[in-house]
Amino acid sequence: MTVIEADKKREATASIRGYIYQLDATLLEILRSGIDDEVVIEGIEDFDRYTTDNITYSQVKYYAGQNLTNSVLRDPLHKLFTHFINLKKTQRNNRKYIIYGHFASVNISTEKLTPQRFREAMAYSKETKSEDGKKSRTSHSLLDGSTIKDSEIQEFCDRFEIKISESFDEHRRLVIEAVRVANRVSPLEAEGFSYPRAFDYISNLAIKADHNDRKSTQRQLIEHLKGCQAIHHKWMLREKSSREYEKHFRQLYFQQQNTHGTTRLFIIEIDTTENTATIHDLLVEISRKWSSANARLIPDRDRHAPFVMLRGIDNDRLAEVKHALYDSGIEFVDGYPYRDSPYRESQLLTAQTQTNKISLRLIDTLENLVAAVNQVERRLCYAYDFFLTQPSKDIWSSSSKRTFSIPIENLSNIKNII
Repeated sequence: MTVIEADKKREATASIRGYIYQLDATLLEILRSGIDDEVVIEGIEDFDRYTTDNITYSQVKYYAGQNLTNSVLRDPLHKLFTHFINLKKTQRNNRKYIIYGHFASVNISTEKLTPQRFREAMAYSKETKSEDGKKSRTSHSLLDGSTIKDSEIQEFCDRFEIKISESFDEHRRLVIEAVRVANRVSPLEAEGFSYPRAFDYISNLAIKADHNDRKSTQRQLIEHLKGCQAIHHKWMLREKSSREYEKHFRQLYFQQQNTHGTTRLFIIEIDTTENTATIHDLLVEISRKWSSANARLIPDRDRHAPFVMLRGIDNDRLAEVKHALYDSGIEFVDGYPYRDSPYRESQLLTAQTQTNKISLRLIDTLENLVAAVNQVERRLCYAYDFFLTQPSKDIWSSSSKRTFSIPIENLSNIKNII
């Protein structure tokens, strides 16, 4: 066996792990930020977060084999301070600065900085040699030659923070968990599908030349991961038996029969050749299981009827479905109270009562669906997007409204899932 020699001082492993750690930290920042807060990768610092109130600049340091000391802190701290002090005074109030990192051990205080501690961190000694060969050390500071006042240093210290983070593997675990929570998937899905896609997303952003192309929000990341979720579900549909597949999603999304406090939407992609009777039977089943129309003991304020949008269905087929529902005694509203009426949201949102047994709310477009649901007072909203070819667009602006994309082979899959 060939013995491979390597110069330990020149190995790039630590640098590579440090860059991976930085990308993981960026992912975590995006997932812990507000839904529309912008995070710029490789902006002023390793990542910068923009909210309506503040701009936060973060440097990421991964030194698994090095201790955090004043000498390690000095240069990154001075870089942050230099950025702050060069801002106009009117720009300083909403700026924050963070050094985020993992070290072998922490040998200095990470409490809030004071001007004295700041000056201590800036100080260093330098060895010099005289003409006769004698060595001596002289004291210096990165602040030498400046006229910085303690009041300005204090102003920076009030906006600066050191965050000690986890080791590489534990940090990765936290990122995967954050991806799992944001994408509402199982741990296996998060680790095997969602996290690799999220990391690839961040990596591709990081190499963009223009900083305007190196930014993302939590909403954009989740929208990107939604496609990953759909891909994984498509894989499950292919690899598992229909019974296993349907059982998985029934347990995942439909095991809880208590619908109080939750608005449910069924977005169903319809094949152009689908039989009208099959569509009708599915809607009757949705009405039976997910509407309180026939429940006697539920007070009117807690009653609910699911929204249904049949995606891709033509007008003639939709009319046939409505005729079949009416003939079978299913009470529904669709936003059109009379023939040739314009669409009226108020009619679609007609309250279900013990006497007005509305079972379904049929709706024709995603835009009308969003507008109507935003008028509903229930806090949670779950949209089940059953698709044959491509998932529908995720159009929610609130984290309390979620879309679950579920691929199907035919409508009977839906009946068995719900």
